[in-house]
Formats: sequence, structure tokens, C-alpha cells
Amino acid sequence: MNVSLLLHSIDSMSRLLDLSKEMHDYEALSFDVEHVTSAFTFLLSHPAQGEVFLIKLESEDICEIIGFIVVCYSFSIEFGGHIAVIDQIYLSQDWRRQGIGSHVLPNLEDHAVKQGCHAITLEVNIGNSGAREFYEQFNYIPRRQHFIMSKCLNHNGIIIT
Repeated sequence: MNVSLLLHSIDSMSRLLDLSKEMHDYEALSFDVEHVTSAFTFLLSHPAQGEVFLIKLESEDICEIIGFIVVCYSFSIEFGGHIAVIDQIYLSQDWRRQGIGSHVLPNLEDHAVKQGCHAITLEVNIGNSGAREFYEQFNYIPRRQHFIMSKCLNHNGIIIT
């Protein structure tokens, strides 16, 4: 079994949207195809802002895109400069707990280092103990003293959610 990360292209948009819809359904989030397509298209056109990676699985009888990772780039005084933020990571349910994430995450970290990133941050649902334990195996440290807060902003009379 060979697992690799591929950069998203316009040719992969259909599969990426299918996987994004699966993720939104799994997380019980609303899915606006135009909003999501616009966001993916923006990152495709502005790689300095972030990148979308497809998770590709190849074996003797399988060649399939089974997930994706969205990485956005930011800056942090705390971490001393450029950082990567894993905005979304999704692996189709049939492929979870089979070592794929253990292969993908170090490759993503290597990519972030090559991009000059000093750290990677991510957000995990407080109730998702399996994901928390997975990331902790790779030395991701919970920021127990932090509480993440968000606000959707109004753009030209339209609230972006």
C-alpha cells in the first residue's frame, strides 16, 4: 500500500467536493457547495495563503483519493514566525485506523518545514478523544489553557459562515 499527498488541481475539484460533503455530513455541519468551491478555488489560486492536499492510496487493486487536508498559512509571534494551520483534515471512514494518518501527518510536517513554518496548529473537537490521542502520539500538545472563539463576519450585507 502506497499513500501519498497530491496538491489539489482544478481537475480534482469534483472528488474534493464529494469528500468535503462527506466531512460536513460526518461533522453535522451545513454544506454550501458554492461557498466551499469558492474557498478551494481561492487556495488553488493563492498558494501563499494555503494549500489543499489530496490523500491518494495506491495498491495492486486500488488507486483512489480517500481524503484531503487543507493547510492555511499564518504568522505567530508565539511560535516565532510563519506557521501552518491544519484547517480541515478528512479521511473516508473505510480507511480510518489503518495507519494512513500515521503516514500522512509526518509528510505534511515535512512539507511545512520546507515552507519555512515554525509550527503547525490544529483544532480538534473536544469530544473526539480518538483524534486527540492520535495527534498526541505525534507530540501535538493540547492547549488546555486556550478556548477557541470565532465570529462570522458580514461582507457587503452577507454573513459569511
